[in-house]
Amino acid sequence: MSSSDSSLEKALIAVAQKAAKQVRDGEVLGLGSGSTVARFARALGDRIKKNNLNVLIVPSSMQAWMLARENKLKFHPDSAHCPKILDLAVDGADQIATKSRAMIKGGGGQLLREKIILSSSRRVFILVDSSKVVRKLSRSVPIEVVQFALESVQEKLEREFNSKPALRKLDKGYPYYTESGNVILDAQFGEVDHPKELEVSVKELPGVVEVGIFNCKVDRFFIGNQDGSAETL
Repeated sequence: MSSSDSSLEKALIAVAQKAAKQVRDGEVLGLGSGSTVARFARALGDRIKKNNLNVLIVPSSMQAWMLARENKLKFHPDSAHCPKILDLAVDGADQIATKSRAMIKGGGGQLLREKIILSSSRRVFILVDSSKVVRKLSRSVPIEVVQFALESVQEKLEREFNSKPALRKLDKGYPYYTESGNVILDAQFGEVDHPKELEVSVKELPGVVEVGIFNCKVDRFFIGNQDGSAETL
């Protein structure tokens, strides 16, 4: 591991610990997925053990379920369904725009459940490294689509949005399927000037289940920097 990688790792661990310290006793927490969230799950498990806290987890995916289980976190009695209101959601992001505070998520394929959890939470924390913080969103946007509508959605994205959507595939060439049984199109839109409008207009296409542009309210962004420092926005 290079010195810069080591510094970033220290920063991400610090970010995870900072976020874990903000979790309150008795809260129901929606847990996202990804490598930074994995660090948070470890930090939360350590804090719960040290302080004997009662925190219940609602996982957004099988990976989140595994993270909670590995770190001996307690599950909400009905963790197969999202409660009407969660106290806190903790997740990562693929890209964050400082201008709009919008995000692109879904690189791991869990955009549908993650958006449900984030939109149902009183507080939302997002944990990332600084390379994912940009002025405007610009990376490919995951779009979850029902299988029946795959070709029709592809055609509409090309014709109406001048996009070039690609079906997400596994290493062996098989289609990637979400935990809800849908497929994902990764679509390029260039720099996104109006993320709210783009999210709404793509979501209106028949067959689109969810869009990986997130415009939900985020209370705190926890950011780990390459120099080893950690900051909160």
